[in-house]
Amino acid sequence: MSNFFWEADWPQTLAQQESRLRYAQFTRDMALELGLKIRELAAEKYHGAAAIRIIEDGAVIFAYKMPGTSRENDWWMDKKLAVSQQSGTSSLRAYVEAEAGLRPAFWQARPDNYAACGGCVPVFMEDGSVWAYVLVSGLRHQEDHQVIADAMAWQLGLTVGSVV
Repeated sequence: MSNFFWEADWPQTLAQQESRLRYAQFTRDMALELGLKIRELAAEKYHGAAAIRIIEDGAVIFAYKMPGTSRENDWWMDKKLAVSQQSGTSSLRAYVEAEAGLRPAFWQARPDNYAACGGCVPVFMEDGSVWAYVLVSGLRHQEDHQVIADAMAWQLGLTVGSVV
């Protein structure tokens, strides 16, 4: 695989993010707030354009495409979502753990259906169940992931490790 650079400590950092970024509840108003925060961070902190989508039970509950994004970003987000849904983790964590030999790279059998890279983070509830998925495409792969983690941490009033 080795499609992009990653650090040896990322599996631990990504697992820590997922264990800390847990919601007691997640409402549609919270999805709106989260999506708008991702938009703000993409522009101001990461200095890039991003397509953003939040999906709950198969329904898009937030979507925004910053100028400079296109239908291609939708294609990437669909495939990142497939990785996250199949792995039960963020798409970046699935990729990095496969690279580190900690999990199988199931996506290699059907590469047209999956994009193992950063940009899809499940909205985990406190009990570990997944309520929704947050997707970003348009930045560097690790930034696609981290902008979501940054926005979730902001929303939850937490700090988490970073992969950028």
